[in-house]
Amino acid sequence: MLRSGEKHIYEMRSYRLKPGTMIEWGNNWARAINYRRNNDEPFAGFFSQIGRLYNVHHIWCYKSLQARKETREAAWRSPGWDECVAYTVPLIREMHCRILAPTEFSPTQ
Repeated sequence: MLRSGEKHIYEMRSYRLKPGTMIEWGNNWARAINYRRNNDEPFAGFFSQIGRLYNVHHIWCYKSLQARKETREAAWRSPGWDECVAYTVPLIREMHCRILAPTEFSPTQ
């Protein structure tokens, strides 16, 4: 959970999906999010119906890169995570991952 005064990092994952797959992606992602609620916190999720279509972005908050690694490894050990990944990977045309650090004046530290 985010606490005031603690430093955090953020992971922004961006996916370009195959046209016509947004609902299928969303349904599987809604299931998958529950496997990741250990040490991190979902911070935001976005998609657009104007401009670049079939793009999804989600942001996760972590205490550190080590916490990110541990959370991702724990998700793979959770029964059902691999099934969610197996359903969503074929829907993806392209994906990117960025690690973000808030500025000193950001309220998201």
